[in-house]
Formats: sequence, structure tokens, C-alpha cells
Amino acid sequence: MTTPTKIKIAAIRVPANRRRLDPAWVATIMADIQGGNGHMVPIEIVPDRSDGFEYRLIFGAHRLAAVAGLGLGEIDAFVKDPKEVATETQIRKREIAENLIRRQLSVLDRAKDIADWRDIYDAEHGTGKTGRKKSKEVVEDDELSAKFALNFSEAAQTVLGISRRSVFHALKIATIAEPIRQDISLHPIANSQTDLLQLAAEPAERQAAIARLLTMAGDDAPKTVADAIAVIDRTSKPATAPKWEKLASDFSKMKEGEQDRFFELHEAAIQRWLKGRQR
Repeated sequence: MTTPTKIKIAAIRVPANRRRLDPAWVATIMADIQGGNGHMVPIEIVPDRSDGFEYRLIFGAHRLAAVAGLGLGEIDAFVKDPKEVATETQIRKREIAENLIRRQLSVLDRAKDIADWRDIYDAEHGTGKTGRKKSKEVVEDDELSAKFALNFSEAAQTVLGISRRSVFHALKIATIAEPIRQDISLHPIANSQTDLLQLAAEPAERQAAIARLLTMAGDDAPKTVADAIAVIDRTSKPATAPKWEKLASDFSKMKEGEQDRFFELHEAAIQRWLKGRQR
């Protein structure tokens, strides 16, 4: 169908493997609907008579949750022809494309979507293998990722951020186990590529321990992956060197004329210090 249809919310099944809903985003949509600001884009569904439902959600979970949260019984939806989304792969590709284009994803969710898209591309154009570890296979994986990135126009790469480098980072972040991704999905590090790459580099059991520390309640809970690692390893957080140490190091490397010029510029401060020493 090319025009949206009013569909009963109770008739729509949401697959269990969807990314975790962000309550703040759901609340934002609810407020927007209540305020009558703009037109909400219809969700997309496909007929699927299973588990007592009539339809299956393709994308629009946050919009669906917002409308349901307002106590409304129906929602505007595009009902897709089952032939267009006959397989799980086709449904997942549509969901990924919608997520990336709407740019509502955290770095974590975006990485998982890009990794899934790359795997779909692999299955359709490559060997169908994932998780390569041997040296020869790693080279093949790099080449496949590069081909996947080049599959997009320059405009799409700019808008979606799908470059060879971003694909490699996404694949690395996507190795974080699903339960851990769910645990940290609403934590600030979900939007920090640096933290996520650092977490992905840790062994699975340490990833779980880091996630537990990050999601602890209280002001004393670690805020970054580095902080959590410091707690686990019982080490102190890297101390930031005082500014005067760097200045002193740079000063010692100056020629005498440059040092004299420095003294001239800061004569007032030097005189103040000397007077304090004489007391």
C-alpha cells in the first residue's frame, strides 16, 4: 500500500530481538503527539498471522510505544506487500535502512545495524562466512568490508557515515555480546565510540564485569570504560599532569633569549612570587 492505514495497536506483534527502547525518546514522541507538532511518520508493518496477531512490525517501535503509552488504540501504518518482505533478511534490511537514514541511533545501535547490513551483504555477495579469525580470512574480511563501503554513493557515505573505517569500527563494536549491549544501551557510553571500542577489545568475561560496574546506581559508579577497568584492576585512574609541569618542560628547552622574553612577559607574576618568598 502507498497510503497509510489505521491499524489496531493490539494487532501488531513486535519481534523480541529488537533494540532496546529508549524511554526518553518514547516520552519525546508522546509529548510531540500531545502537542500536535507536525505529522508523525507512519510505522511500517507486514501481514503476519502468528501468535494471535495480524501484523508484524518492520520499523517504528518507538512510535508504536508512544502511541500505545497515550492510551490510543490505533496507529497509522504502511502495510507492506508480503512479497516485498518475504524473508527475515529483507525485513532486517528495511529496518536497518530506516534506522540509519532517520539518524536516531546511538553509536552502539548504529554499529550493530551496520554490522548486520555488512553480514547481509556478505551472504548475498560473498562467502556467507562471519567471524573470520585466520590471517588469510581476515584479509578477505577487510576486502569484503571495503567493497561493502564502496557500495554506497559519496552522498550516502557522507550522510550515513558508512566509510571503510566506520565499517571496521562497527564490526569491532558489534562483537560485544548481545546481553551486554542491552545492559549498556541507555548508558552514556552507548554514544561514545572510544568507550565502545575499548570495551570490545576486552575479553567477554571482563566486558560483563565492566558493564555491571557502569550500570551500578549511585554517584560513585564508574562513568567510562577506563574508570571501570581501573576499579577491576584496582589501579588508579590516569592522573592528568599539572599544567605547570608541561610549561616547565617546555621552558627548559628554550634558548636563553627566549627564556628572557618569557621573564619579561611575566615579570609581574615573578615579582609577586619573589615578594612572597621574602616574607
